[in-house]
Amino acid sequence: MARILIVDDQESDRLLIQAILARVGHDTVVATGGEEALREFLKSGIDIVVTDLQMPDVHGFELISILREFDPPPAVIAVSATGPFQLQMAEALGAQWTLMKPLDPRLLLDAVQRAEESGSADQEHLSSS
Repeated sequence: MARILIVDDQESDRLLIQAILARVGHDTVVATGGEEALREFLKSGIDIVVTDLQMPDVHGFELISILREFDPPPAVIAVSATGPFQLQMAEALGAQWTLMKPLDPRLLLDAVQRAEESGSADQEHLSSS
């Protein structure tokens, strides 16, 4: 099972993602924003990052760019309620998987499974519609 960092400034979204992932045995760490996420990433052995894109301090786009600089970079799943354009921008910055909010638990688990299987090699867009 993967160690997954969940980054979202909305508590209800963090708790939902954490519950979905913990239910199938993943070890989760949560952060309320990009700065906290970077601190957690540096001190914890994180395999996958699930990040919202719209956050008040370091937003998800910036976080994705910074994480791409690590060797090896973690797999990144970007989530957003703002629409497909935001998700396309996240992909361009290096997110391997993208999901629209509200999250479909099956699509989230599928993205995490694919991230575990392929690391950060492939880019894929998953739609929750």
